[in-house]
Amino acid sequence: MLVLAFAGLVPATAAAISFTDGVASGDVTSTRAILWARADTAENYKVEIFDNAALHPPKVFQGKMKTDASRDYTLKIDASGLQPNTQYWFRFKKDLDTGGTVLSDVGTFKTAPASNTAANVKLGYTGDSDTTLVNGVPAFNDFKTLQALQNENTDAWIYLGDTIYSDSSFRPTGPATTLAEYRQAYRDGRTYANLRNLLESTSTYPLMDDHEVVNDYTAATVDPARYAAGRKAFLENMPIRETGLLHDPSCAGDPLYRKYSWGSSVDLFVLDERSCRSAESVAACQNDLAPTLPPAARQVFPFNLFLTPNPPPGCLAALNNPSRTLLGPVQKAQFKQDLLNSTAQYKLIVNEDPIQQFFVLPYDRWEGYGADRSEILNFIRNNGIDNTLFLTTDTHATLQNHVAVDRFTDPSTISDEMVTGPIATNTFQAEVLGVAGPVGLFAVNTALNAFTGIQCRNLNQNSYATVDVTAGGTATITSKTDTGVPVTGVNTSGGSLPCTGTYGP
Repeated sequence: MLVLAFAGLVPATAAAISFTDGVASGDVTSTRAILWARADTAENYKVEIFDNAALHPPKVFQGKMKTDASRDYTLKIDASGLQPNTQYWFRFKKDLDTGGTVLSDVGTFKTAPASNTAANVKLGYTGDSDTTLVNGVPAFNDFKTLQALQNENTDAWIYLGDTIYSDSSFRPTGPATTLAEYRQAYRDGRTYANLRNLLESTSTYPLMDDHEVVNDYTAATVDPARYAAGRKAFLENMPIRETGLLHDPSCAGDPLYRKYSWGSSVDLFVLDERSCRSAESVAACQNDLAPTLPPAARQVFPFNLFLTPNPPPGCLAALNNPSRTLLGPVQKAQFKQDLLNSTAQYKLIVNEDPIQQFFVLPYDRWEGYGADRSEILNFIRNNGIDNTLFLTTDTHATLQNHVAVDRFTDPSTISDEMVTGPIATNTFQAEVLGVAGPVGLFAVNTALNAFTGIQCRNLNQNSYATVDVTAGGTATITSKTDTGVPVTGVNTSGGSLPCTGTYGP
């Protein structure tokens, strides 16, 4: 067996110990970072951090922990005492009783600038990656999107949900339901070199959405044992900080909400939109395709072929019932307070499900939880909180748009949103064609053109997005293809243009 050391490749001696899945860093602050690896034996391991790529002493941090089968041999250490706005390199190691040493790959990350420091910031984000292997072959692709993202040299990247597709239709053994099956899906993911390489080259802020457990689950209806298994596997396999989380007994599990600052330029708000979610209102709306469209719009061709003039009685009341929630009371209150207290130039909201309006099938998005949606947007507007930007995935498409309370009755822009992705799963267009064929795709495009005001969209492109913030200046968000060029999309008038937006002064 060969292992990587800073001076080159050297053979390990004696024991059959290895670090099987690379290394990763995450939830970075100006002075701390979570460091992750997986070993293959129940032993004591060390991690060490250096301030130079050659790993020359002195070490700036050294920690140790023991792992075992109860955590699937994963290692997570919260490194502290670091300097702001500094590049670091780290590795895990095992000193053998025989005198040899086994070393992991070397990872690197940059700490955030101090909160009172103006600095340029570059972040990346994307999501929706099916890790399924069929006879050892990826079900979709080799995560090429992440290779392009690595070439961006971002300060950090956001792994924004649906990180494994535990319920993929391609899984040979069927949907994951047990802890062992969820764990295997993450192990399969680490066989993708593009994912391992990106995780080793910069830090991440990971987030779980529905496919870490099961499609479109809600906290109110999910099987508790299945949720617990999916959540445990996610926490084991991602470099996410597990201390200091909010507690809400009304949720399936404590929300994974976090807030991080990158100098005075950026505050990052990471929302958990699954752990506390109320049941969907599909039944009350009798599966109506577009319940929030006004009656006149529902009778525009081709919607008059599918829709009655009004949604079923009680449907809109159910969608907007204030007792139904996407965030849960504790997370929502904390998020609002953090927004209000933020003095950062840009407030970047890491968002699992789109908050802009599509109207068609709104049940699993913010639109399906109208009271929470209106409360958050009106809170931003009424308190004059400027430069909020929603960074979103989940829809398997690029969708750039202004965000308003309602396109028909209250259309003033409150925020902006860029939806990007997927990494490796069916695109939005492929999904629509698979379910409803060309007629369905025609109806969807008609709705997007007629009612949404979308500035730029591309429904059939693997993608990621970059967020470039200039201290004291603008923020530019660009959705990019798996070759690193801006996604070309169309607006509601049919014009072709790159999907990019620049915000601020």
